[in-house]
Amino acid sequence: MALETHLLNAASTLIDVAQVAQVKEEVPAWIGGLMGMAVVMTALIGIWLMTAAVGSYFLKQKASAPGKTEAAPKAQSAAPAAPAAAALNEIPLAVIIAAAVQMVQAPIRNVVVTAPGGASMTWASQGRQAIYASHSAKAPQAVTSLGTISKK
Repeated sequence: MALETHLLNAASTLIDVAQVAQVKEEVPAWIGGLMGMAVVMTALIGIWLMTAAVGSYFLKQKASAPGKTEAAPKAQSAAPAAPAAAALNEIPLAVIIAAAVQMVQAPIRNVVVTAPGGASMTWASQGRQAIYASHSAKAPQAVTSLGTISKK
């Protein structure tokens, strides 16, 4: 009988604890979602403010740097600018010949070879097609039957 009373007391204690746990109100799911959204937005605003601060710091550093001013562009007409840009891309023939003489340490005969200037790129496309054709998948070869294999 003492055991039954002890078990009844323990069971009633457990029931009381369970009732207290049920009385506690649960937080609705939408509040948890709202809190999560608030945390994410706070983090994004913090990142935005930090990048803005770093950007303004570097702008101030650039403005206060002595001797680092940009040169003002010179006023030029548009017509002379195009030949000047083309002349910068070409190496004069005299420079090429002088470099060749220096490397070989012997006189070099001046031979001028002209190629069409980039208007026709058919040779490049033909080369590309040849490369693609050489890398194409090969057709599988027929497998011979085991009866045709001979031992030597």
